[in-house]
Amino acid sequence: MQNIIIGTAGHVDHGKTCLIKALTGIDTDRLKEEKKRGITIENGFAYMPNDIGYHIGIIDVPGHEKFVKNMLAGIGGIDLTLLVISLEEGIKPQTIEHFEILKTIGIKKGIVVFTKLDSENKVDFENLRVALHDLTKGSFLEGAKEICVSSYTGQNIDLLKELILESVKSIGERNNNKALTRLPIDRVFTMEGFGTVITGTLIEGKIDTGDELMVYPSQKIVKVRQLQSHGKAEPSAFAGQRTAINLLNVKKEELDRGDVIAAKSSMIPSEIIDCKLTMFKTASRKIKNGERILFNYGSNQVTASVKVISNEYIQLKFDNPIPVKRGDRYIVRFLSPTETCGGGVILNIDSKRYKVDDGTATSHFKAIDSSDEKVVLEEIISDGSANFPNVTFVAKKMNQATNDTISLISKLKDDNKAVVINGDKSDNITENSIVISIKFYDGIKKYILDILNKYHKTNNLSKGMKKEELKSILFKRYSKVGDTVFEKVLNYLIYKGVIRQVDDLIADANFKVVIDDKVSDAITNVEKKYLEAKFEPPDNKTLIEMCVNDKFNDRLKLRQVMLDLAKEGKLVKLSTDYYIHREYFDKAVLKVKEFFETSDKMAMTDLRDMLATSRKYAILIIDYMDKIRLTELHGLYRVKGANYGKV
Repeated sequence: MQNIIIGTAGHVDHGKTCLIKALTGIDTDRLKEEKKRGITIENGFAYMPNDIGYHIGIIDVPGHEKFVKNMLAGIGGIDLTLLVISLEEGIKPQTIEHFEILKTIGIKKGIVVFTKLDSENKVDFENLRVALHDLTKGSFLEGAKEICVSSYTGQNIDLLKELILESVKSIGERNNNKALTRLPIDRVFTMEGFGTVITGTLIEGKIDTGDELMVYPSQKIVKVRQLQSHGKAEPSAFAGQRTAINLLNVKKEELDRGDVIAAKSSMIPSEIIDCKLTMFKTASRKIKNGERILFNYGSNQVTASVKVISNEYIQLKFDNPIPVKRGDRYIVRFLSPTETCGGGVILNIDSKRYKVDDGTATSHFKAIDSSDEKVVLEEIISDGSANFPNVTFVAKKMNQATNDTISLISKLKDDNKAVVINGDKSDNITENSIVISIKFYDGIKKYILDILNKYHKTNNLSKGMKKEELKSILFKRYSKVGDTVFEKVLNYLIYKGVIRQVDDLIADANFKVVIDDKVSDAITNVEKKYLEAKFEPPDNKTLIEMCVNDKFNDRLKLRQVMLDLAKEGKLVKLSTDYYIHREYFDKAVLKVKEFFETSDKMAMTDLRDMLATSRKYAILIIDYMDKIRLTELHGLYRVKGANYGKV
């Protein structure tokens, strides 16, 4: 069923609440204070009966200047507005202010309703219409239907109802995709026997009884116990409906007006956002760079610091993250003196900081303000590539269903503007795929190849660089590369034939180890000497001298041979000056483990005797075992170390 939200706007005491009562039979002044003071403080809600089968909710918003922030809370999800102007007073300051807000937040349809037709003290109607047409020229209300009514006598109320029904028939349905479910909270209270209840307008999506949802920005999980819409219990609520939700797993004190109830993990609370700004013609001054302003969105009002990028673009920084999406409308107000001065649309959430004089800032803002979604997506991906975002994250930034974002990414990929990394031999795009710009990909690919080629140049006998060594260097430049991302990037480069991996060694795919006969003989000779030494290897300098002969006397090359044999795992580096052959180190480990099968502690002399070596070599070997935590020194004895079962 089609759900429509109608909002009233206009100056205080121009008859908005009485008009709604005449249309619906419901008095929206529900609070005692409202009855006492005779003005609407909180937003009131009523439902207009009709014969076309629509759910039509009408929001009665406050007109008094002090309550503008409350008016903003109700107006965010409006499909059609009734601009109310009293025939007794005509256009007043809040009429103009509310009209500016309506334009800024993107209202598309409206009807001008002149109230108090029954009054004997009316202004000149023709002059009033001229002033109205001057005000609305070039806006969504230019040429809008106009009607004069009396809420007191009922004159023309039925005609107004007909105008409303005619207007709402052309309004399309809202998005009921559950993945995009979002409801800004405008009231929180407790009902005896039920617990916590919240109310708000379901902007998009659908909520079913029993659903688990998330509260933003706290990201607390809550469960829907009961739903009410249009004054009665319902199994489901749909986009465009005023909704009351009885929640489980949360106390009233854990929720605030301005929080958002949404699908789990569907939003990104943001401290910095990029916005398009339109200043009101009535604003007394311009917003200055660095100024603190009031930022109104959904049902909330918070303070923000402004960075002015240009006359039409600003970046806002908040003290705490706020739950907003790309495409949301907002209003800003000066702090002192308080004045509603402008508003616009949110272009980008979770943004990075841009400098006012940074030449890239303007191009960034123009790109994310493009009407071409591919251009916007390309910029969002480029802007965030250093964080290696996955598709789900990018979809949240775009405020799209994941499948829609995947379709756009596929087009960018075909245009060679984006790279999709899965970490396997697949080019499929899934919600977990990493997506980065082609420029960023080329940069990281070049950086990795530069690292490897520098290594190959000084280690030309090695089959490659240790993966962990490559990772540690990469982390220094790309701080957002976690272990999982690192593996995916490497696997992608291997898949694309850029690099290769042999065991735990990484190499440029084009690198080849060239070993002539002399070097080959030297490698064999070095390994042979260590095998002959068994548990008593010579120090590095002595080993090199042992291997120098008439055929091969390159001492630097011999040192490199030793390093490469260690990287390949054939030698174990016991200390700065000593290596031992892997075969004999493994035998030493085996003997230690056999010893611990019958004893809880081992003395140095025990190891010396088991290996039939001197104390010097026993110390070298056991110290390295301590280092890799195979053993652990307790007083004068060794016991099993933390990695005993892993080595």
